[in-house]
Amino acid sequence: MMTRVDDSPATHGGRLLRETVYEQLRADMISCTLAPGTELREAELASRFDMSKSPVRDALMRLEREGLVITLPRQGYRVAPVSLADVLDMFHLRAALERACVERIVLNASDEQLRSLDEFRHFDAAVWDGGFIAFNRAFHRRIAELGGNARMRDQLNDLIDLLERAVQVSVASINKGDPQALVTEHSEIITALQTRALKRAQRLAEQHITAAGKRVSKAISKSLIAA
Repeated sequence: MMTRVDDSPATHGGRLLRETVYEQLRADMISCTLAPGTELREAELASRFDMSKSPVRDALMRLEREGLVITLPRQGYRVAPVSLADVLDMFHLRAALERACVERIVLNASDEQLRSLDEFRHFDAAVWDGGFIAFNRAFHRRIAELGGNARMRDQLNDLIDLLERAVQVSVASINKGDPQALVTEHSEIITALQTRALKRAQRLAEQHITAAGKRVSKAISKSLIAA
């Protein structure tokens, strides 16, 4: 019998398949398509992706290292639950990183780069596939990019991704409400950056993240009580 390409980690095709499985499972977990607590079976996932268990197992182990999957002895894998304490820790770290990122933007970004932020002064639901959640994510990713520090950018983007699971819990309240208040906060941050008002930009960015953490934490607490 021929060995399938995904069974050989040394092959280019095998690496691509492993990356595909990892990226798809990660995206499903972050978007809560695979909800927290969902049981994950290697055989079922291998069937889904039409491949052997080896790349699936590699992807699950990688996701476990990121905290998105937990291994239960003699039971297999589950999508990790959303921990309130962990969410608070991540928002705290994100606020500190964005504050540092804002400083680099004010000191080093070009006027042209700062003008590119103007697209985030207004939100049009018809334009943004994924609604306000996608709009907000794109804004903060742009901030991370403009900081000009690759390690800081990657750390921030990882936090933005991981926190999206928690944000999904409060999506209903965001969708039912008017996001204009949050868009206004974005606009105020952009104005502070474009005028290179460092202290104001840092304060506004930190307040924006801290307030988001409180909203999401409140939503998670309510969901835990309801459960």
